[in-house]
Amino acid sequence: MVDDLIAARRLDGLTRAELVTLLGPSDQTSKWRNWDVVYWLGPEHGFVRIDSEWLVIKLDSSGRAVSYRIVRD
Repeated sequence: MVDDLIAARRLDGLTRAELVTLLGPSDQTSKWRNWDVVYWLGPEHGFVRIDSEWLVIKLDSSGRAVSYRIVRD
């Protein structure tokens, strides 16, 4: 699902409230401090599932999503 949201750029310009409506409350973590909104997606895809995958989102000065990606820890 997240891959489709990213590919279709469906998160572009959404406010924090709109992100919560679409994706639910963000996860509280001390990881990814340079990002404004963080969601834990689960274990990474693939054969060896050592790390976790996270959706990280950066908001601009008006509070709208301007960049996002899936990262691994």
